[in-house]
Amino acid sequence: MTNQKIHSLALLIGMAAGIVTMSIHPTGIDLHAPAEAITRVNHINIATHVLGLASIPVTVLGFFGVSSRLGWKNLPGLSAFIIYCFASIALMLAAVADGLIGPSLLQEALNVDDAQRQMILMALQYNFQLNQALAKVYVVASSCAFFLWSLALIRCGKIERYLGIAGGMAGACGLIALLSGHVHMDAHGFGLIVLVQAVWAMLLAFFMLTAKSASKTAAPAG
Repeated sequence: MTNQKIHSLALLIGMAAGIVTMSIHPTGIDLHAPAEAITRVNHINIATHVLGLASIPVTVLGFFGVSSRLGWKNLPGLSAFIIYCFASIALMLAAVADGLIGPSLLQEALNVDDAQRQMILMALQYNFQLNQALAKVYVVASSCAFFLWSLALIRCGKIERYLGIAGGMAGACGLIALLSGHVHMDAHGFGLIVLVQAVWAMLLAFFMLTAKSASKTAAPAG
């Protein structure tokens, strides 16, 4: 199996795992629910985010293949990969905050008195705000990366040009959704952005699986 096929499969698997992660992501938790219900949601939340965390390096490997195919002397393609790595760090930290720190604090709140519980709830609120900020960083950075990949693809062949236009639209959707304020960074809003990005990335991965060697279709340097 060639490196290009490995990268393509990694991109497909990583994005598919991201879709699954957001589809099973808990939409919220009732702090007044019974302890058993909170514990059950915590377990689901942890498992969901572990899957999401595992998908991040796989997806990065896939996008490494995209920039590698375009050529490392291609400035937009190289810049896109660097920015997406930055976005992936933000996504990883958001997943840790929401899927590991949050459930741990919630579980601890079940076994303390009212005074300590109030302190834990304040920590949970801070953790939530941190998660929201990191999710916004991911959306902005990944959208910029998509724009740059699209710019590089447009300079290639006819099919790549169409993929580039679609990638630019996917990046624009994420930015418009965030900056308009109509889409919140909850399981539904963030999940919608992830879905749009994943559809484009998977189309790109399918193209790479069926395309010829990168050396024949890479964009010109610069």
